[in-house]
Parts: sequence; structure tokens; C-alpha cells
Amino acid sequence: MQRQQPTRTESGLEKAKRRFDAWRRSHRWLGRIPNELWRLAADTAALHGVEATARRLLVDPARLKQWLPVVQPAEAAADALQFLEFPPLVVGPTAECTLELEDTSGRKLRILLKGPATTQVVALGRMLWKGDA
Repeated sequence: MQRQQPTRTESGLEKAKRRFDAWRRSHRWLGRIPNELWRLAADTAALHGVEATARRLLVDPARLKQWLPVVQPAEAAADALQFLEFPPLVVGPTAECTLELEDTSGRKLRILLKGPATTQVVALGRMLWKGDA
């Protein structure tokens, strides 16, 4: 009996099925599936889905799901950025502004603004003074 050579269009699922079938033919006794085959199954499941892969490879879907975290972080690490540069922090005095408003009855409103909010003090003052708020 001749072994079939994989075609270029053969999917990863079919390649995995061939490997599992070959292992099962050579191991007639009930034995544990090797880690190498579980990794192959997990790689395939990441592309084709757990249920479809488990059904095609004749493995337990729950067991296959346990292997997914083992395989996926390695792929994610390969795709992750290797270097991330942050702009330098400029530490300097923080801008600060106090806005005080008083109406004709003597009521007062005092607002203390710090940091970037100080750039909007004029617009805030106009809005409060006109009564748009």
C-alpha cells in the first residue's frame, strides 16, 4: 500500500487527519496521544474551530480546548511588538488658574483649574457668565 503524498491544496485539517490516522495505525493498543499530535490538533483547531477539528480527528473537544492556550500564546508572542518607545515625560510646573465669578446679589463661585483645563478657562467663564450652563 502506497502512502499518499499531500497535495498543495490540502488543508491543515486534512494533514492533521493523515498524521492522526498514521499514529493510530501504528499504535493499536490504547495509548495516550503524544503531545506533538495534540499541538498539531490545537494549531488546526485555531484555524478551523474546535468542534470541526475534534470531529474530524476523532478526539475529545474538551481535551482539545485545553491545548489551545498552550499553542496560542506562542503565536501571539511572535506577532507582538518587540519594542515600544514612549515619548519622554516632561516634568515641569503644572499650570494653575482660579476663576472667580460674582453676580449682582453677591453670590460667588470660585473654580480652581489645574493642568490642561486652564486652556479652557475663558470659554468656561463666558459660558457661566452668560448662564448657558
